[in-house]
Amino acid sequence: MTTFKDLGLSPDIQQALDELGYEDPTPIQEQAIPALLGGHDVIGQAQTGTGKTAAFGLPLLQYLDPANEEVQAIVMTPTRELCIQVTQALRTYAEHLDIEIVAVFGGAPIRSQQSQLRSGAHVVVATVGRMMDLMSRRSLVLTSARYVVLDEADEMLDLGFIEDVEKILRMCPSGRQTALFSATMPPPIQKLAEGYMYDPTTISITPKTLTVDAISQAFVEVPAKEKAARLIELLKTEEPEQAIIFTRTKIGASKLERLLKDKGLDVKALHGDLSQGVRDGVMIAFKDHRVRLLVATDIAARGLDIEHVTHVINYDVPNSSETYVHRIGRTGRVGRTGRAITFVTPDQRDEIGRIERDVKTSIGEWETPEERLEHAPPPRRRERSERRREVEKVEQAAPVAPVETSGNGAVAETDVDADAEVEIEVEAPGAEDGPKRDTVKLFVNRGERSGIEEEDLRWALREGAVLPEEAIHDVRVLHRFSFVEVAPDQAERAVEFLDGTKLKGKEIRLEIAKS
Repeated sequence: MTTFKDLGLSPDIQQALDELGYEDPTPIQEQAIPALLGGHDVIGQAQTGTGKTAAFGLPLLQYLDPANEEVQAIVMTPTRELCIQVTQALRTYAEHLDIEIVAVFGGAPIRSQQSQLRSGAHVVVATVGRMMDLMSRRSLVLTSARYVVLDEADEMLDLGFIEDVEKILRMCPSGRQTALFSATMPPPIQKLAEGYMYDPTTISITPKTLTVDAISQAFVEVPAKEKAARLIELLKTEEPEQAIIFTRTKIGASKLERLLKDKGLDVKALHGDLSQGVRDGVMIAFKDHRVRLLVATDIAARGLDIEHVTHVINYDVPNSSETYVHRIGRTGRVGRTGRAITFVTPDQRDEIGRIERDVKTSIGEWETPEERLEHAPPPRRRERSERRREVEKVEQAAPVAPVETSGNGAVAETDVDADAEVEIEVEAPGAEDGPKRDTVKLFVNRGERSGIEEEDLRWALREGAVLPEEAIHDVRVLHRFSFVEVAPDQAERAVEFLDGTKLKGKEIRLEIAKS
C-alpha cells in the first residue's frame, strides 16, 4: 500500500503530515500528487471529502521558492468559506516552511488584504471576484504565478464566474502548471480545460470512494411536533464532540438555534440570511472548536470541511439522496469514523428506503449507546461494560498500583480504587495469528486543549484497558488530539475498553488511525 512517504514529498512537508497523523493517501492524493510533482497539468474529478486540498496543496507547497517574494501560486475558489478552509489547510501543511499564504475574499476589508499582499505572499487563495478587484487596483500581480489551481470549478460555473476565471488565467504566465478540480465536468468546464491546460492528466474518483462507508448511519422516526424535544434528548445521549444539524430552510435554522440556546446548549446557526461577516465568524468559531453545535442549511454549509465533526444530524430529511451523501460526508473525515442520524416523520418513513437503495447503504433505527452495546458481538461484552463503568468511576484519580503480568500472560489489575478489586484475564501477547507490525497507532480525539497530558493517557491504557506497560509505546499529545502507539495485539483491546469512556470529565473517542 502506498504511503505519503512514498510520494516524494520534501522532509519539511512530510514532518507536518507525520505530526497530523497522515499516513495513507486517499485515492485522489495517491494519483494527483505524483502527477503534479512531475510537472503535469491535472484534471481531478472528485467529490467533496476525498482529500482534494492536500492533493493539490502539497505539490504546490513543494513547488515554491521561499526566497522569491513574488506571488508564485494562486488557488481560485468559488466561495469565501472554501477560501478560508483551503488557506487554513495549506498553512497547516506549511508548518515547517518559510512560506506566506494570504487569503483574499469579499465581505472583508480590502485595505487589510492589500496590506497583507504588500507585506509579501508566496501563495494567494482567493475568491474570483475579490481577485479581480485586487488585480484591477494593481495590488495583485500574477506575472510570476506559475502554479494555478481551480478548486470546485463546477461551482464557479454555477455562480457565473467562468468568464472572470478565464481573464485571470490569461494574466498568468503561459508556461504555468494548472490543476483543475471539479465534482462534475459539464461542457463549459471541459471547454475551459481544453483552452487553458496543456495535455492534462485526468484523474476520476467515483463517488463510491466517499467516506459514507466510514459513517455509522441511523434514523429516528418521530412526529413533527416532537422533533425538537427528541433532538435534545438525542444530543444528551450521544454527547457529540462537534455536530452539524441540517435544516431545510433558513427560518428553520434560526428557530432551532433559538430553541437549543434556550435549553442551554452551545450552538450557532449558519444560513444565507446572515451577513457574510457573521457567517465567516460562525464558521471560524466552529472550526476552532469554540462552538460545539452548528445548525446549518445546505447552501451555507457547502464546502464546509471540519476534520473533527463526530456527528451529522439531518433534522429535516434531505430532498435527494445526493444531498444526503453530501451532508453526511461532513463527518467521518480523514479516515476516521463518524455518525449520521436522520429524523423522519411517520409519513416520510419511505424516504429512508429510497436513500438506502440509491446510496447502496444500510440505515438502521437509532439506538442509545447502551442498546448498541447490547447488540454488539458477544465476546467480552459484559467485561467491557464493567470496565467502562470502572474507568468512569476512577477517571479523576491518579494511578494507584501498577499492572502485573502473571507468568502465563494473564494480566491482573488490583486496587483500582479503595473499594474495588477487579481481576481480568486477557490473552497472552502474541496469541493472535497473522503478520505483525511493530506498533499500531491509535487516534484519540482529546489533547492539550481538553487538559489531557501524556500520563493521563498512559494511565487510561494501563488501568482502563489493562494494557501491560511494555505494550504502550509512543504517546504524543497535540493541541486538539493525541496519538498513542501500542503493541499490535493490544490495539483492539484498547479501543474496546476505552472508546466512549471519560477521561478528566471529557468523553474520549479512540480508534485505530487509518490515515
